[in-house]
Amino acid sequence: MKTDIDDIVAQFAAEPVTEVSDGARELMHEITACEPAPVPLPARRRLTWRLAVPATALVAAAVVGLTWALPLETGFGPTAAQALDIDQEDGYYVIKINDLYANPKLYQDQLRAAGLDISLEVRPVGPAFEGQVFPTTPDHQYIEEIKGIYPPGECDKLDGCAIGVKIPTTFKGTAEISIGRKAEPGEQYEGTTSFDAKGEPMHCVPYLNKTVAELRPILEERGVSITAFNVEGPEGTETKDSVPDSYHVTGGVLDEPGKATITVTELPLDAEALRDPDADCATQ
Repeated sequence: MKTDIDDIVAQFAAEPVTEVSDGARELMHEITACEPAPVPLPARRRLTWRLAVPATALVAAAVVGLTWALPLETGFGPTAAQALDIDQEDGYYVIKINDLYANPKLYQDQLRAAGLDISLEVRPVGPAFEGQVFPTTPDHQYIEEIKGIYPPGECDKLDGCAIGVKIPTTFKGTAEISIGRKAEPGEQYEGTTSFDAKGEPMHCVPYLNKTVAELRPILEERGVSITAFNVEGPEGTETKDSVPDSYHVTGGVLDEPGKATITVTELPLDAEALRDPDADCATQ
């Protein structure tokens, strides 16, 4: 016998998205942009989505990251030959993804068969966004009725650690849902953010004003190498393959697993320009 979805949800902490934040609105617009977004400059927490999918993304192998599954006692176990599990419980459709690398048409076929006018895309994303659920209307408005299902307890991701999606059975509109999954080695991220965001390899690691020479071993300890540099200067920003080791680091972003583009300046930042550490880092 399946546990009621209301009983499941009642055990969870308050859902992380109750209104559309500025960051969510910015992310929404960048998801729906027609061109790839540029690599972010030092501004904190800029959210970048790339829409072009490289060929390597089409030959993904085994599922090795995010697992979308409700607890076993709910009864929502995997169903053979189905990309999705869709159950109806107490006024909600509860959706679990069995195959994160399935042909998107398989998702659409199952959703349509369930009477849902929903488009579902699973995108390779940076660590901070693995498990992100981001539903919008065709005109790019955030849909608050459609939510991720979040377990209780701590989460090491910027956008929460969703384990499923719930949609009210009364929902009659059209929705486009983007879901983040772990990228395969060599697969370009379609969604990423600053390399010190929660869930990213440099979270809570001091790096501002360090030289490139000082940063390299810190990144290597975390399995990350530098592939390019955004050099900030009086005339703007220029991307280079290499810079002197004496240049100073002001930011960075991962472009794919283990590969980073670092933002640097020739001279160190003034003390007044240094950002304060995140509140969650200050207590660690």
